[in-house]
Amino acid sequence: MSNRRIEDIRNFGPYTMGILNQIGIYTEQDLLSTDYPSISQKLIEKGITPNLNIFYGIEMALQGKVWTKISSQEKQEIKQILGRK
Repeated sequence: MSNRRIEDIRNFGPYTMGILNQIGIYTEQDLLSTDYPSISQKLIEKGITPNLNIFYGIEMALQGKVWTKISSQEKQEIKQILGRK
């Protein structure tokens, strides 16, 4: 993958771009250099309650797919990574 800016990646609207920028994520490489628990913790530290749709969108964006195409298995894996049920 290239080092595209967040705004050039499918699935990221203004809200998601804004909160990712608040925690220092501006590019695709920034995303690839971190993990979901770290993103979640940084959002919480900024006073933002991270919902699962943020992570679903990130996962599908990194796969180059529309976020609504996420499978049940992928959702479950993300929930497990984040320690959610």
